[in-house]
Amino acid sequence: MEAELGRLRDALRRFQTSVYYLDTQLREFFEMKSHLEALESAYRDLQDALAETPDLERVVEAFIRENDILPVYKELRARYESVLALLRKYEPLVDEIDAKLERYRSYRYYLFKDDELVPRFVDLLLSDRDSVIIRPLIFGGHSIDDALKTVGAEPVGKLSYRVPGDRAADAADVFLRQFGDYGFVIEADDVKLTWKPDVNVLRVDVPRDKIHEVDEIAQRIGATILAA
Repeated sequence: MEAELGRLRDALRRFQTSVYYLDTQLREFFEMKSHLEALESAYRDLQDALAETPDLERVVEAFIRENDILPVYKELRARYESVLALLRKYEPLVDEIDAKLERYRSYRYYLFKDDELVPRFVDLLLSDRDSVIIRPLIFGGHSIDDALKTVGAEPVGKLSYRVPGDRAADAADVFLRQFGDYGFVIEADDVKLTWKPDVNVLRVDVPRDKIHEVDEIAQRIGATILAA
């Protein structure tokens, strides 16, 4: 058992290193998009100029020959095709790993087209709880005590409040309407909701066996499930 555990931990460490390193490389690789866009723009302008004045073809020919553009472009084309072939080769592996990792998902991001849907989502998720704890994600300096007291909140620590589960939606609405820049975090047993201000995105952390249940609730009210 110890030997198997050792091999597993070694594989996990190497897997983590590979994921982080490859993610970094792909971030840099994605910068190629701007260069491809620039290439396309320049080439289209070149074609337009030649279409208007065909006699300029000799200028293009001389420029390409004098600057050795053809052999450099042939190298570029070969590398480009090699990259495409490499991506195609490992696409099944990438899909397989993605499916495997999704089995361990214990969080999800949901996008709401209208923040008025957020309290409804909170109500569907938490109204049956005895109580929840709510706090601002970012504190902006204004007192929130009086506003939260109107929904039955009681202070339980610095900037944290206990709210009856059936008033959790009302507490969320207080933050959305009166303290929109603060965001909020609501926690109850094995559920944690984090609302990020200005982006209309809610993160939900739950046990992985509950994630699809939360997805169904979100879809029911029109939220978009994000892939991240």
